[in-house]
Amino acid sequence: MQEKSKTQCVIQVEVPLDVVEQKLEEMYRRVVRTLELPGFRKGHIPRAFLLVRFGKDFLYEDSKAELLETYLPQALSEHKIEPASRPEPRIVEFEAGKPFRFEIDVEVFPEVEVPDYSDLKVEAPSKRRVTPKEVDRVVEELRVEHATLVPKPRTAVVEADDVIVIRQRGGQTREIQARSEGWTASLLGKRTGETLEIDASEGSKLKVTIDGIKRIELPDRKELAKTLGHKDTKSMEEDIREKLKERHKQDHEQELRIALLDAVVERSQVKVPARLVDDLLKEEREVFRKGGRELSEEESAKLREVIEQRLKRDRVLQAIKKKEKIEISDKQLEELIQQEAERRGTNLVKFKALLEREGRLEGLRQDRENQQALDFLVEKAEVIERSPNKPKQARGKARDPQPEEQED
Repeated sequence: MQEKSKTQCVIQVEVPLDVVEQKLEEMYRRVVRTLELPGFRKGHIPRAFLLVRFGKDFLYEDSKAELLETYLPQALSEHKIEPASRPEPRIVEFEAGKPFRFEIDVEVFPEVEVPDYSDLKVEAPSKRRVTPKEVDRVVEELRVEHATLVPKPRTAVVEADDVIVIRQRGGQTREIQARSEGWTASLLGKRTGETLEIDASEGSKLKVTIDGIKRIELPDRKELAKTLGHKDTKSMEEDIREKLKERHKQDHEQELRIALLDAVVERSQVKVPARLVDDLLKEEREVFRKGGRELSEEESAKLREVIEQRLKRDRVLQAIKKKEKIEISDKQLEELIQQEAERRGTNLVKFKALLEREGRLEGLRQDRENQQALDFLVEKAEVIERSPNKPKQARGKARDPQPEEQED
């Protein structure tokens, strides 16, 4: 194995000639059992004839793929390597009468050396108060959540915020919301029954037919309050205000935990694999795209910083858990599941079965361990309370590409 950098290595693999020959023979017998050619009985076509008729790639490509499928993970296991991103094999030699040689380019997470964090000192994040603007914003979100979709006449055109039913080739239908910006803007002004091409993903087009257009009808505040079980709008707004206070309190506590973690990350000088960052950035840009929004270069650059910081935090957090021996036992996990089931008011057995079916059990364990590690940092650190008149200083950390809204 050759180490190219702290996050990259190359593994050389050689598959013995006898194994290669055995795989080629196995592939030949598998193919010849089903292949029919004039002048030959099924299952009795000579291998040499097949190679002449179809070329050596006829057997070699599938044999090579199956050998890679077997020996690539085996090589990773032998070298005790856990890839950070998808390993990339590169064929060195695959010729008749010779062993099969290939190399694997692997990105890895380097071992994190956690520095001393016993002297951590951070300024507490500023506390937020609930503003009327914020209450109004939640009310609007609830109005949208409880909105109804009203079909528009076939003669009506698509307007911004309308929900459109589009049908793809093959009959598959889905609903999307038209926006004044992004790829869905091409649907504005179109009518039911029209067929057009839209940008499906980077560099590709998708032909769709508009099967229907619906406008969003929002309930007024009185209707919303009644739907939510409140006697009037005042009691609804007060309930929202109290929930926002609790959310701000939780957000403040979490901001403090993250500020401490970022301080440890800064001391740790963590490296993250570039290809993994590229892959995650591509995935998240596609999510924005499917939502009808194209990120600018500047926003993509900021999102890259967010992803890198997220990965660094995760690596440092895992290292802290390992160093401090923070782990949730199976018994503690069972208690956690029971508490969560009670909080949701659902049956314990059904809830646990749901977690197992969706593969979320270990995620629940991981989340609680992470929270305990963050709480451990808070206990060890010196937290300096912010002066009420002192403005918040920019911390210089990566942020989400979407601009933050300012409080009144």
